[in-house]
Amino acid sequence: MVKEEVILPFKIAVVMAVYNKEDYISEAIDSIIHQTLGFGKNIQLILVNDKSTDSTLDILERYRELWPENITLITNEKNMGSAYSRNRGLEYVDAKYVNFCDSDDVMSKDAFKAAYKFLEKYWEVNVVSIPIHYFGVKRGPHNLNFKYEKDQVVNVITSPSYIQLSGASAFFRYEKIKKFSFNENLRVSEDALMINQLLLENPIIGFLSKPRYNYRKDGTQNSLITSSASTKSYFTSRIDEYFLNLINYTREKIGEIPKFIQHVLMYDLQWIVEIRKIDTLLSPDEIKTLYDKIIEILKVIDEDVILHQSSIPAALKAHVILMKRYGWDYLNDKTKVADNFKLNALFIDNFTFINDHEVKIDGILTNFTEDTKITALVDGEEIPTENVRYPQRDNYSLGFNYGFNHCFRVTLPFKNNSKISFKTEKAPLKIEYSQTSRLNRTSRFKLSKSHLAIDNGNEILIVEKHVPFAFKLEIRTIISMLKGRSQGWVTGAVLRIMYLLLYPFYRKRHIWLFMDLPNAAGDNALELFRYVNSIDEKVDAYFVLDKAHQSEYDYLTASRWQRLRRILGFTKSSRQFEDVKKIGRVLAYRSLRHRIYALFCEFIITSHPDNSIIYPFWGNYPHLAGLSRSKTVFLQHGVTKDNVAEWLNEFDKPLAMLSCVSDRERESFKNPDYGYSSDIIKTLGFPRFDRLEDDAKKQIVIMPSWRRQLDQLSASDFVRTNFYRVFNDLITDDELMDFARENGYDVIFKPHRNLHKFIDAFTRHPDVKFDLELENYTETFNNASLIVTDYSSIAFDFAYMKKPLVYYQFDNNYHFNVDDAYFQYEEDGFGPVARTHDELKREIFKIIENGCVMDDVYKKRVDCFFTHVDRDNSKRVYEEICRLDTYY
Repeated sequence: MVKEEVILPFKIAVVMAVYNKEDYISEAIDSIIHQTLGFGKNIQLILVNDKSTDSTLDILERYRELWPENITLITNEKNMGSAYSRNRGLEYVDAKYVNFCDSDDVMSKDAFKAAYKFLEKYWEVNVVSIPIHYFGVKRGPHNLNFKYEKDQVVNVITSPSYIQLSGASAFFRYEKIKKFSFNENLRVSEDALMINQLLLENPIIGFLSKPRYNYRKDGTQNSLITSSASTKSYFTSRIDEYFLNLINYTREKIGEIPKFIQHVLMYDLQWIVEIRKIDTLLSPDEIKTLYDKIIEILKVIDEDVILHQSSIPAALKAHVILMKRYGWDYLNDKTKVADNFKLNALFIDNFTFINDHEVKIDGILTNFTEDTKITALVDGEEIPTENVRYPQRDNYSLGFNYGFNHCFRVTLPFKNNSKISFKTEKAPLKIEYSQTSRLNRTSRFKLSKSHLAIDNGNEILIVEKHVPFAFKLEIRTIISMLKGRSQGWVTGAVLRIMYLLLYPFYRKRHIWLFMDLPNAAGDNALELFRYVNSIDEKVDAYFVLDKAHQSEYDYLTASRWQRLRRILGFTKSSRQFEDVKKIGRVLAYRSLRHRIYALFCEFIITSHPDNSIIYPFWGNYPHLAGLSRSKTVFLQHGVTKDNVAEWLNEFDKPLAMLSCVSDRERESFKNPDYGYSSDIIKTLGFPRFDRLEDDAKKQIVIMPSWRRQLDQLSASDFVRTNFYRVFNDLITDDELMDFARENGYDVIFKPHRNLHKFIDAFTRHPDVKFDLELENYTETFNNASLIVTDYSSIAFDFAYMKKPLVYYQFDNNYHFNVDDAYFQYEEDGFGPVARTHDELKREIFKIIENGCVMDDVYKKRVDCFFTHVDRDNSKRVYEEICRLDTYY
């Protein structure tokens, strides 16, 4: 007798746990409503509001009113976490299949239909998943997307690396999953635990290649995984409730730990061991307990599983294996086991042609031998390298400094057909390439105007550049890309073909690209661009800027035609884009034209030198690096008063020139942590200073800086911070506002751009104007009579005009150690330092009563600090750029 199948009202149900997602929840819900499967008849949406404190509930209620037959809305009495919310939502499922889409992510329109058809076809499959693609501050495919080369059914026993961790990107047969539940003691990884308990019952899983689960990666929002990594429970209860729980469950279920469970454990463990420091979260005893448990977990993971992880460097894999092999013997003294694990891959960070007979090479070898000498060989002749020290590159894992870094630099002579290799006193070294080196195994060669450097396995071959040979080499490279089809090959091949076709026409052009931020102009680069356009017709100057703002949701849901229009630069221009066009030629950021010009340009002149910003093809850089010969000129975004070597350093951001405003600032960059040679650091001034002109309009401008620790906070968490309370109290102080009004002053609140996402949290006082413009800082400085800031470098711009300011330093919770900085506010600052609200008001009242004139003591400090106080900053910077050698 055949058992009748129960007909359920819906084909697929979505259980969505929601907590404080007012900014993103509509996009997540809309992506489900707009599914090609048909929302009205086929999809059930169960929204579990986990006691949100923002406007999330109002949004959810509006959707329920629109779709009362499809949407069930549940509200928890208190915040319980996603595991509890999902379990509660599962009780309301009235569908054949179920999904757990997160409340800030976006499903592709075809996901539900594809999953439904697959599960209907393959009855032996209880779960099918779709590829994850990041969007937001990070774009690109998930590390595990190799599983989705084609639609397929896989047995994880025989294919153990095909692991599934995400419940949001998977669809489950409800009848099979309902006997399981999410572990409510977990805030992270509860879905990975449940999924793999399910797979232990039936190890068959399906994978779909075409749909997409778009996972939001945004450092400004409260991503659960990202924020949880900064909490104690991420390292304590998660170890017990996820890792050890899964091990114990598996042993009880089948008596051993199969390879696919080992892969699950190691894949998630790698994100823990790559965290550098945890001493601010855990006590020494807690750290010791954590290591005890990690060693216990590693005992059940085979070494080949550890080595299989592609997302962590070889040195960290070696560290993990040494922990597995030797436990506390290794952790107590890493030199004891130095000879038991050898690494011999040298990474070249920078490879630079200095002239037609010398190259400069910087690189690093990480191994487990403390005393290592790196020697370069040119045609067999040994040349010693110079040891350099980059403490920010020290390898930390959970507070343990593993391995030894051997950073080096060397200048090598060469002639035609020279071969360059490296060795230690014990063995030859393999050559690998950091992304900044412009050499790699994909692009295979790097150009100068007279020579080619060619990757030749574990040596680099340098030959004279002859057009026919270079052409043949380029054709081989393109063919290799077409055959290999590695990530980004389409973009790489297309741009290389276009480069080849355009080379005869572009190779002699003097193209300079100017950039501030992709979505904002108005900094040093724009002012220098203005100057160059006014005096030099020989330079092909272009300013790079987003043509029109497009939200990430619009980007994801755009049709192919809309994306093509954007790449070709055919979108409607913003007001800012049109304003810059009045100054000179503008390139739409990341347009096809921008990408081509970035390959041919001599200089990228920027106020923000991050590689991901200045290179429009950074995600596909390995396919194009060798063609690019541009030099980077860093104009700075603000005066550097703290040690920023963790971010700005020669191995990660090679520069041709760095412009400073002060000899003291220039001296600070000679700190060896930065790694820059002193000849590239110039005291020239900031081009934007040329437009500073005292045109005070009786304005008090309050400009708080940013704090990195605010990055991961939600709006509800932000309003509980001291930072919010202090500045909200300031801009709502009736006594201050009355005093300003009585003296004819306007009060303007102009927060840092990163604070804009929290702007609605601030109370709007009727006498305070909120200024959220991103491109009018010079106008702000010119018009202001007095500025109040905490640690922001905007104080230097304002002080340049010798106008008064106050530093409101109400705490010591800044993200730089100001005590170690060369610039000390009490001794070097350009205004008084206030520590309390009342002290700040007294200083403001005093300055206004004195007519907003800077005290003589602070004027003298301005004269002592700034090397140039004139309107020739752009001229000096331009002339210095012209002196740079563009030949190599």
